[in-house]
Amino acid sequence: PQKMNAIVVWQTGTFRLHTVLLVGENELLQQTRAAVLRMMGADVICSSPDSALVVQEDRNCDLVVLCHSLREPFSASLAETIRSRWPNTRILQVTSSRIGEAAEAVPAVDAISSADPERLIMRAVALLRRRQSRSIQPPDRTSGRLSA
Repeated sequence: PQKMNAIVVWQTGTFRLHTVLLVGENELLQQTRAAVLRMMGADVICSSPDSALVVQEDRNCDLVVLCHSLREPFSASLAETIRSRWPNTRILQVTSSRIGEAAEAVPAVDAISSADPERLIMRAVALLRRRQSRSIQPPDRTSGRLSA
């Protein structure tokens, strides 16, 4: 397997790691997924479904990963809430198998991934690159601020 480099974003002259919010109901499964996502250089925060919105409000994570351990109606509702409140945050739904990747995603979800570690990293990196290209632009030299 090829080694993944840390994903960093240029922001106000400094580099920062992406922040990933991992939401699930199974703590052991969350810790395993968090270890996989940390392999790509991300800062990963694990959250229960009940505290996910509070954590997102506090941290404004770049990517929210919804574990397959979440009940479907709640997962879809959480994705829609995050999309409406944080439109630049990318949302990745994890399924229990690769067959699930072919399923049609909830409109608020940006991508679906199987739980396979390599697939999960590949999808997360692709979404973070999309977020970077849409939300971070070179600084406006006249104001010293980033363009939106």
